[in-house]
Amino acid sequence: MKSKLVWSILIIVTLGVGLMAGYSWLIAADNTKINVLEEEAVITAYERALPSVVNIIITEKVTNGIGVNTNRDAGGGTGFFMSNNGYIITNKHVVTRTDVNYLVVTSDGKEYAGSVLARDPLYDIAIMKVEGGGFTPAKLGDSDKVRIGQTVLAIGNVLGEFRNTVTRGIISGVGRSLTASGGGLTETIEGAIQTDASINPGNSGGPLINLKNEVIGVNTAINRSGEALGFAIPINKVRQAFNIFLKHGQIIRTFLGVRYIMLNRAVAQKYQLSYDKGAYILVKDDNGEPGVVAGQPADLAGLKGGDIILEINGKKLSITYTLAGAISEFAPKDKVKLKILRGGVEMIKEVTLGQRTVEDGVAFTSNDGG
Repeated sequence: MKSKLVWSILIIVTLGVGLMAGYSWLIAADNTKINVLEEEAVITAYERALPSVVNIIITEKVTNGIGVNTNRDAGGGTGFFMSNNGYIITNKHVVTRTDVNYLVVTSDGKEYAGSVLARDPLYDIAIMKVEGGGFTPAKLGDSDKVRIGQTVLAIGNVLGEFRNTVTRGIISGVGRSLTASGGGLTETIEGAIQTDASINPGNSGGPLINLKNEVIGVNTAINRSGEALGFAIPINKVRQAFNIFLKHGQIIRTFLGVRYIMLNRAVAQKYQLSYDKGAYILVKDDNGEPGVVAGQPADLAGLKGGDIILEINGKKLSITYTLAGAISEFAPKDKVKLKILRGGVEMIKEVTLGQRTVEDGVAFTSNDGG
């Protein structure tokens, strides 16, 4: 009896071990299959996106010691076609200079003279054009549907030397605010997409794509203080800028005329405020400039440094619905009603919005601690 029991136990254990081994093998096989499928998806997305990506080479004329003029490399960046007739999106900081030549090189090595048609007064966006037709426009996604953790690819002209380079990562965060410098500009980027896909010098202006081969952002900045910290402008903001350009021949942005910071708990504590939502108008910024620009719409409407803007036309401001984003929904000369908090008292101010130019550069400041 004992012998039969022992043999029964051994058979059961053996079967159990065999089943577990088989199950582990199935899991390993499934994981391998998943990895292969994702790898194929990455390769396919890159190959399909590549024809729309361009390298931007900047050259300037210089005179050598014997009086001979030559062209010298003065930097570069990346861009991508928005249309089949040669419109290109890149970063504004890539094409700030007006005293240089821009050469556009497509993924198949063809070269075109590029011209800068518009620079966005609000975001780090510029529109270029090359003559010709039959170009491959990028497939645009919806940046409002971006999910943290999804796989993305960054394509660009790394260091101005290694063309068509691709790096892979994930979406690490959305709705980020940061201050970025480059090309002689210092700007705040609101609502940025954060990724750990490596964004190197030269990648600026290139596409950040998902595995559906959809552009969800424009690579624009890296944080050198930390590893794997790259940022992209959401493609929905870029699409809006491009549509404005097609309609008006320039990128027109509305202008309130305040230097502000979006509130959260950390920012409210820093400025010793009892309220942690809305847009706080600075009394003075870090450079000593007043929070309300003299003679501009906010000033004319009676706004003051220290005011907190709570709502625009009844819609509450937040970290995800910022003042800059809200103002961009309106056109110059539109009248809007601002609910503000001043000294603990809420009040309504009606403002007639102005038009922002590239030179204004004073609409907002960074979201410290955001």
